Amino acid sequence: MGIEARPKIHGPLSNGRGWPFSCPVDDVTERGYVMEEFLLEGQATSFRVPKGGVADRDGLWEVEPAETAPYVTRAYVVRPDDPARFNGVAVVNWQNVTAGFDLGAPLDGEIYRGYAWVGVTTQKIGVDGAAGLLPGMPSTKGLLEWDPERYGALKHPGDAWSYDIFTQAGRAVRAGTELMGGLKPSLVLASGESQSAMRLGSYLNAAHQGARVYDGFHLTVHWGICPPLDEMDLMSMFGPEGAELPSPATCAIRDDGGVPILSVATECEARFNLPVRQAETDTFRFWEVAGASHESRTEADAFAAIMARDEVTLSLPQPTDPNVIEWGFVNNAALRALVSWCRHGKVPASHPRIEFEGDQARRDEFGNAKGGIRVPELTAPVASYLGERDEGMETWLLGKTTPLAADRLARLYPEAGDRERAWNRAVDALVEQRLVVAEDVEGLRARRSVISGARL
Repeated sequence: MGIEARPKIHGPLSNGRGWPFSCPVDDVTERGYVMEEFLLEGQATSFRVPKGGVADRDGLWEVEPAETAPYVTRAYVVRPDDPARFNGVAVVNWQNVTAGFDLGAPLDGEIYRGYAWVGVTTQKIGVDGAAGLLPGMPSTKGLLEWDPERYGALKHPGDAWSYDIFTQAGRAVRAGTELMGGLKPSLVLASGESQSAMRLGSYLNAAHQGARVYDGFHLTVHWGICPPLDEMDLMSMFGPEGAELPSPATCAIRDDGGVPILSVATECEARFNLPVRQAETDTFRFWEVAGASHESRTEADAFAAIMARDEVTLSLPQPTDPNVIEWGFVNNAALRALVSWCRHGKVPASHPRIEFEGDQARRDEFGNAKGGIRVPELTAPVASYLGERDEGMETWLLGKTTPLAADRLARLYPEAGDRERAWNRAVDALVEQRLVVAEDVEGLRARRSVISGARL
């Protein structure tokens, strides 16, 4: 579409509270990294479906540039302090605003293995805040209210302009501007989780074809939903009760843009993806983790610590039996595989998807979903795991863990060390399938000692 704009960069910022909202709680300097925050200023262009055009569920949207509007947003960067440690890969993250405020931080170990990470406040809610996500929840602070001294210059025209804002941020990263501290990446990847993954689906359907800024896309817990280019309330995308299938925005992701797309989902999103399950191609892979819920406990705890420090909250109940499956190692492996795919053309392996009968997952003798990527909790079980709860929207995403009875565990693992051996065999299988990177193997083996309250 010929839009080649790049934002002006202001910063790094040092005023106000003194740290970027939603940044890691841990000191990144201890990992050999530096963290800086900048303002991005420019003119963004929205997109629309032209008269007579289509934006169907096949993802092959026809769009054209629409209106331009000024914006000022923020991006914070976490990058190696020594340029020699930079692996040449910059991951540009579409910050998530589902909570009513901006969330997104490099939490896992893979990013700190030489990558640069850039979190971009792409959507309007991140700047201005929002009304409560669910009935009874309070309104939330945007960046303007959270730190007026640091973020007082921010200005966002609306989510219809978010796609070009994300494009322009990618251009700034690729150019090796002051945003990157002089680092010039050889690969620029787009990443997003949950709603942000949905927005990246729309980006691929509408904006990527013309922009061609990103070399690959890493989508995490995508819902099989691609929001329309105009404004649409988040909960409306899921239907009036939050679980209607298909949703008003159910849509495939176009994969004819010539760049790799690797999407990692869990059992929680599986039935939403079901109506638009896509065949894998030379540029599209979809990995689905059976048994897992939308957010791992490790990630949930990390973001809880961030929100506590930043004095914001979701005000949601916490069940005593949430899903405890850890699957972040699969996401680490996905990012590693995406880099290899982009650089060397090595297409990642295909993996089975969760098995369904109608819109319900088929279950094994332990009550766990069949098919999908099999984490050790499923192949050396001590519990049954559900990817979603049925007790209301407030706890829906947290899933559920139900420990197996003691007598059943005794029959499954009659000899001392039986479960340890079963767990290690499961890890070995994942290593062979390239679903866990070498640096994560030891930690994954160590998880066998405490799972769902059961000790070996």
